[in-house]
Amino acid sequence: MFPESGLSNLAAVALTTVAALASAAGGPLPSQSAFFLSRSENRNQVHYALRLDEACRPVGTRPVQVYWRMLERGASEVEELLEVEQPVYGLEDPQQVEATAEGWRVRVRLRAFASRPIDITTARVGGVCQVQAWTKLDNSICRLEHVFVKTSWPFSVDFVRLDGVGPQGQPVHELIRE
Repeated sequence: MFPESGLSNLAAVALTTVAALASAAGGPLPSQSAFFLSRSENRNQVHYALRLDEACRPVGTRPVQVYWRMLERGASEVEELLEVEQPVYGLEDPQQVEATAEGWRVRVRLRAFASRPIDITTARVGGVCQVQAWTKLDNSICRLEHVFVKTSWPFSVDFVRLDGVGPQGQPVHELIRE
């Protein structure tokens, strides 16, 4: 694990790089990725990012942006989701935004898992906006970090694995087979 300050610095550098590249490419302009999805077929990732203002407040009525990091083409390439990809990787409407004692919370639902809400929180920690995703994993509310989709040819899913961090800081994985 990175020390807290090292992680914040790494996140700030990544945020600046992704935002600059997305802006230059005319793509979405995410502020900070809360979690990402990867698939077994390549290294590309779908990121779920929260757009924030300078005070760490979510921007707009749909502050969570979904975009591709096209790692197969290089670490800096970013693209928007295609319309045909929305049912699989997109978000349900609405995105519920509310203030909390610590900062802000945005509740979203992935279209593919609409029955499992994800709360994306933001708070200022040490002068830096900290964004985290939270959902139920193995009967506990855990920090969601990664969703892995194992696909099989031609268009089926073998399983989905949710990876996160549990209440006591332990790694948590939940396997979903349908």
